[in-house]
Amino acid sequence: MQSKGCRFDWNSTNSVVISGEIDEYADFSSLNNCSGQILYVDFAKVTRLNSSGLRTWIQTIMKNKIQLVLRECSAVVVEQFAMIPQFIGKNGTIESFFARYQCISCVHEELRRFQVGLNLDLAHPHMDAELKEPCPECGGCLELDQAPEIYLSFIHLSTPAAS
Repeated sequence: MQSKGCRFDWNSTNSVVISGEIDEYADFSSLNNCSGQILYVDFAKVTRLNSSGLRTWIQTIMKNKIQLVLRECSAVVVEQFAMIPQFIGKNGTIESFFARYQCISCVHEELRRFQVGLNLDLAHPHMDAELKEPCPECGGCLELDQAPEIYLSFIHLSTPAAS
């Protein structure tokens, strides 16, 4: 089903791309088919979450005992699982996410993708608070929009992803 602001595009029976806004109109009933299974969720195109949508999401994954593998998490999704650990469910895994860098001069934004095991080592997690490359718009400094700890807070919550 499709909600007013949230769309589900199923790649297979256990892989879905969720896009748009996860809000009070979100209908996660299609996830009931994944009860007790591993579900791969791509969140790259999620633009906003509100408390109602978040509550429904958590209730659905907990009730159905879905083990999540989260991919391509947008910066707004990262902010949510940093504040609300239940977002990734029990034994959930984060495979990859985007971090937002902002120019301190012109407010230009750049997204950088981090993938566990590729450019993010869980044993020694590190994210640069400032990019080495200058802003392509004005030449200014691009800084992480949140403290690196916010983006990396999932590490103690997440089980290691299977390779």
